[in-house]
Amino acid sequence: MKKILVSAGDPSGDQLLAHIIKSINESSPGQFEFWGLAGPLCERQGVKLLVSSKDVAVVGAFEVVRNAGKIFGALTKLAAALKESDSLLCVDFPDFNFRLAGVAKKLKKPVDYIVAPQVWAWRGGRIKVMRTWLRRLYPALPFEEELFKQQGVDAKFLGHPIRDVLPVRNRRGAREVLNLKEEELILAIFPGSRTSEIRRNLPLMIESWEQFKKNQARWGVKKEWTGLLTVAQGWKLEELAALLPKKLAPVFSELLKKEWKVSFQNHASLMAGDFGWITSGTASLEAGYYQLPHVLVYKLNPFSVMILKSISSYFKDPNSFAGLPNILLQKRVVPELLQSDLTPRRLAFETLDLLQDAHRLDVMKKYLRWIPKKLGEVGVSKRIADDLVQEWSR
Repeated sequence: MKKILVSAGDPSGDQLLAHIIKSINESSPGQFEFWGLAGPLCERQGVKLLVSSKDVAVVGAFEVVRNAGKIFGALTKLAAALKESDSLLCVDFPDFNFRLAGVAKKLKKPVDYIVAPQVWAWRGGRIKVMRTWLRRLYPALPFEEELFKQQGVDAKFLGHPIRDVLPVRNRRGAREVLNLKEEELILAIFPGSRTSEIRRNLPLMIESWEQFKKNQARWGVKKEWTGLLTVAQGWKLEELAALLPKKLAPVFSELLKKEWKVSFQNHASLMAGDFGWITSGTASLEAGYYQLPHVLVYKLNPFSVMILKSISSYFKDPNSFAGLPNILLQKRVVPELLQSDLTPRRLAFETLDLLQDAHRLDVMKKYLRWIPKKLGEVGVSKRIADDLVQEWSR
């Protein structure tokens, strides 16, 4: 039996990897043992957790520094496990996984990688580093295969693994599951899955909601809306509340009693929603898949932004995009509010402006219909699993 060390450091990576491991276990039972960094979904598929993804899922340079002890502790533990492993399988999470892959290179352990880092957007020099330790790359976006191949990386686009974890769109069924009335207008609120994201975005979204409700009539958006706060996997509602500033805690409590409902099912929320405030990342791609009109939001610590500006063209190039739907469509279909542009007032007013413009909303929905086709055909997890088994069995 071959021992595979896995490294999936956030909830989306845990979800994608769990489906791939499930396919491997079904096609090749008893041939491979998995252990490493992952979350509860991978654990259910038999992965032995050496480190939980919740302990290391941070984003931004400042957050990495603040959590350096946990992160380096996890890296040390996984590096030791690599010595007893036959191979390393990484999913996304490049800042951590590149360091782990460097250890694998020293130990002469092969590395396979699912979901490529966005080197075409920032830190293009990473491709040269990847060439030194990578055996096989499975990029998630169709144009990435040729880009990496041109740089000498063995890349194979088999579709985006998220394609297999997204249930078929069923708005009525989703509303029944979430106990929502058919006539209710639902604004799906996704503050993120990482602690730093929730700490920044949830207070802002609470204040945006107040601005939204206060200015509805002036904007001609007369119908009542219900907020649907979607809590990411692995989080409890009280944990989110604990991240709020003290002044917003009672406001949050009142919203949950009167104007907001809570969902722990992100896909159902996206299907049931009429509009969304979505934190940039996998959730935005999923929102695009379900053709949910939304505003994409993101805010990093100023120190992290300073570093990002030095290694990315995003803040200088007006034709660059941050959101995955816009990147796939190569067009700014979904509004992006980032950093200083992201204020409670701006998010509320951008939303109201869209909701009273039926033509603009219709255009957004029409473009988003192309997203499923860009992700490849169903069966991505099995195709990647079969290819990995073939590599590992040589």
